[in-house]
Amino acid sequence: MNFNNAVFLASYGTAGQLPESVLPEICFSGRSNVGKSSLINKLLGRKAIARVSSTPGKTTTINFFKAADIYLVDLPGYGYAKVSATERARWDSLMNGYFSGKRNIKLCLQLLDARRTLSGDDERMVEFLKGRNVPFAVVLTKCDKLNKTELTAQINYWQALFKDIPVFPFSALKGTGKEEILNFLDDYTE
Repeated sequence: MNFNNAVFLASYGTAGQLPESVLPEICFSGRSNVGKSSLINKLLGRKAIARVSSTPGKTTTINFFKAADIYLVDLPGYGYAKVSATERARWDSLMNGYFSGKRNIKLCLQLLDARRTLSGDDERMVEFLKGRNVPFAVVLTKCDKLNKTELTAQINYWQALFKDIPVFPFSALKGTGKEEILNFLDDYTE
């Protein structure tokens, strides 16, 4: 699928604001600062359609993009400690509202930092997706920050952890993995 014609639609801060799910949706989930916006920008062939920040916790809304006949949905990052309890509760309500609604979610791309191991927050999100029967694939971000030996070891770690789940190494800086992810998404966008 060619996402080059994608447009930003809107941001929603509460579950009650979310639009009706009239098109299939691919959502992007991951910890704060894992690179969701960078992945979206790379897949869409744009430099800044999704806002990128070096400060964790900046995406506090659910952001919708439309490309052809599909919505791409950028979910708020989780796991950022420097937010108030009120803001964390709003995020939880927003996420639960998104996944609890009658949405046509075809796939969730669960982003994980290739340099790390599975955190408690990441594990909870993966279990949440499994519990809701949301199909997902794993995208390992920041692969360019590892040397070849480290990257091979980390890919082996993640593939062993997610035995039956597709795992895609990705670098927003080098574009590594972009074509593989786009080819994979073709099955979910037809």
